[in-house]
Amino acid sequence: MLSFSEDPIVAEQQMHAVLFFMVTFGYIDGDFDAAEKGFVREQIQRLVERRVDGALPSAEATLREELVGKYTRHFGEVFEGIDRHVKELLTEPVAAGEEQGTFVRTKLKQRCFEILQGFDESGREELMAAIDDLIMADGTAHPAEVLLRGEMAALLEADLGIELVEEGEPASAVRIDEPAIMPSTGATHPFFDRFEFHYHKEPDRMARQIAADRELLDRVIRTLDEQRAAGAGKLAGKQNVSELVTLEPFLDGHTYVLPPKPGKAYELLVLGDLHGCYSVLKAALMQSHFLEKVDAYRRDPDAHPEPKLVLLGDYIDRGMFSLNGVLRTVMQLFVTAPEFVYVLRGNHEYYIEHEGKIYGGVRPAESINTLKPYLSMDVFRHYMRLFDALPNTLLFERIFFVHGGIPRDRLTKERWKDLSSLNDPDLRFQMMWSDPSSADVIPADLQDKSNRFAFGRLQLRAFLQRLGCHTLVRGHEKVNKGIDRVYEGANETLITLFSAGGGDNDDLPKDSSYRSVTPMVLTITRAKDGQMTFVPWAPDYKSYNDPSRNAFFKVPPEIQHRAE
Repeated sequence: MLSFSEDPIVAEQQMHAVLFFMVTFGYIDGDFDAAEKGFVREQIQRLVERRVDGALPSAEATLREELVGKYTRHFGEVFEGIDRHVKELLTEPVAAGEEQGTFVRTKLKQRCFEILQGFDESGREELMAAIDDLIMADGTAHPAEVLLRGEMAALLEADLGIELVEEGEPASAVRIDEPAIMPSTGATHPFFDRFEFHYHKEPDRMARQIAADRELLDRVIRTLDEQRAAGAGKLAGKQNVSELVTLEPFLDGHTYVLPPKPGKAYELLVLGDLHGCYSVLKAALMQSHFLEKVDAYRRDPDAHPEPKLVLLGDYIDRGMFSLNGVLRTVMQLFVTAPEFVYVLRGNHEYYIEHEGKIYGGVRPAESINTLKPYLSMDVFRHYMRLFDALPNTLLFERIFFVHGGIPRDRLTKERWKDLSSLNDPDLRFQMMWSDPSSADVIPADLQDKSNRFAFGRLQLRAFLQRLGCHTLVRGHEKVNKGIDRVYEGANETLITLFSAGGGDNDDLPKDSSYRSVTPMVLTITRAKDGQMTFVPWAPDYKSYNDPSRNAFFKVPPEIQHRAE
């Protein structure tokens, strides 16, 4: 049985670790049923009694009973929270062809590994011994439990070598301000008026709407093709971003490059996953005055910072206004101001064709499934061509923008030649799916278990060194506070930004798990002297749930297609 530390902070950490392992073993061998949960609660009380007796061996019976009751209730709540977290994994999107159970088991193994990494060697030995006790607690060692225990031991002994270059002067730490309050304008703009409409249920009218959307798809694809033709081959032979500083902005393959000019100011409006939350997108554009700033810059570029809109992907699914709301608007923004708008691809912008049918590359994929009864496969092939054409990454000075994260170690070592390797299709796919971990390094064998794999702080540092960058800004992962500084250091900073959500946001279904999120937007300013600031802020989406400011709410949804 685990011996608890005399340090209360470490002892609390040990209890959390043991509880997570209990929940993991409950799920790893099948359903975590009521009997198993009852067993865990019994174990919690035994562990608490052991902890109290160890800390206060001569405590009076009344005090002991009070402390045992208090901490048993506390850790019962911790247990319930961990159980809810694991259940939420069952709702996370997975790649087509990947079993949800496989994804969940891999995430549980990853978290167990992270927990073990948080202890020193003696603490790990104690925890592994506690695992052995748990496995045999019911008198039977389930094969899945034994397998997990063996995998944990193997992962702890794995070679975690990371290829880091000699550190020179540390990069300047990125300054990220506390969330700002952005004034709400409560206004709208004629830009939005002509395409704020649902797909109509009357077939002829819907056909005309779809034809207009397909014309817009073609305009986006043509514009991207023109940008690619102008930038083709410019990344070849370039080893890091320092070799790009004299170039004009360009798109090479699926990689945007925006080298800031000396003495020039920039303002980047960055949005993470929108997932059909059209009101969030409209609020962000209106409150930031992005459209007005583009017009002002075009009239007099010397008098204004250059405005840029960076969209990190996942425009569709989950919310109420996906293809016809968020994606349609994003495309209109791009074709209207292609030199100011960067549309990156998310893992939800991934369709696959199999035996003459088109499928969403994630599960569930509400957007395509909602419209399949009404549209031909050729329409979805058209969307698939658009998605395949979308760029994956943006390099701005020493900041790397991407939807998910970095590729797996193994593939990076096999394929990396220079910055043009960012266009490798397998590397691009992996960068749409990966997530950061609390560990310094995630073993390659664990990364290989799932499409949605994890990477550690040192793995991020090594990848950023390849690029010559110090900061990664990404979306992909739901964070309830809307923005999370996952890593924050002199040589590697990672920011997760999530822009879908809102507890009272009518853009979302009533039962959406995104209602726990406070959606956030990020403004990055680069002054003429090169100083940069990062300011997150919460868009006033509720103002744009109003039919007077958002035509999507004017017509009762039962007579039109929402294309969720």
